[in-house]
Amino acid sequence: MNRRHFFKTTAATVAASALVHDNMLMASPVSTSRLTNKKKIGLQLFSLRDDMAKNPEGTLREVAKMGYSFIETYGYREGNFFGKSPKEFSDFVNGLGMKMTSSHTGFNVYREDTAAAWDTVKKNMEDTKAAGSKWIVQAGYPGARYTKLDEVKKLADTFNRIGELAKSFGLKFAYHNHREEFRAIENQIPYQLYLELTEKELVAYQMDIGHVANEMADYRMYLALFPGRFGCLHIRDTDVFTKIATEMGYGHVDLKGTFELFANAGVEDYYVEQEEYNHTPLESVKMCYDYLAAAEFVTW
Repeated sequence: MNRRHFFKTTAATVAASALVHDNMLMASPVSTSRLTNKKKIGLQLFSLRDDMAKNPEGTLREVAKMGYSFIETYGYREGNFFGKSPKEFSDFVNGLGMKMTSSHTGFNVYREDTAAAWDTVKKNMEDTKAAGSKWIVQAGYPGARYTKLDEVKKLADTFNRIGELAKSFGLKFAYHNHREEFRAIENQIPYQLYLELTEKELVAYQMDIGHVANEMADYRMYLALFPGRFGCLHIRDTDVFTKIATEMGYGHVDLKGTFELFANAGVEDYYVEQEEYNHTPLESVKMCYDYLAAAEFVTW
């Protein structure tokens, strides 16, 4: 059975039971002061977007107090990260005992394949590298409105070009999935095509576990079919009924299975992303940290 046939026959029969688990046994937050071995847990700052907009320095101090080891930024603008130059931002984050290891961003080369557009990509990469990051991640899905496979294939080619440029700057380019990529176009799954048509040495994938779970896709299958392609992760839990993100341990995502599989799959970093809340954003983000810090299955 070839990969394409295997994908089509198994994707249609993925069972919801693969995502149901006993996270609720660990859902109550614990005091991280009792934990002696600090784990390397990352946070996507978009989780605290309102707080970051009001007081980025104060918010980052709170993130450091929670225990997060590294951060993934968003909102790079005109050479700055939250109003600071790359070095200023890096120095501030490092001074708090954290590191910026990744940047979520976007590029206009998908719409304008011009020399000027590619120059802005280069500037973005130069600044991202100067801030000490190793990952530069395509955050949004440029193909959310695609209806033709030719559009998917063209985007895959652009990903390869961006990845090659990132490599020249000493960065790793990754693509962050949402949900539309798992919906068939001309009887094929765009996400699978991106994995097939991009070069392993140039394009990594930042799988968002919550989005995959909500689309009932099987991340185990992707790991089997495309080993070594998933360089980093977004970890989130989601409500089984509403599909809305919830704090770690209160949803239907198989967090234990996720960590056990991906820990041995070459994944380098993982980031909590909390986009909806049952508490204040800071409280929700801390609950996620406390859950992961206490979980015996999280060993990295």
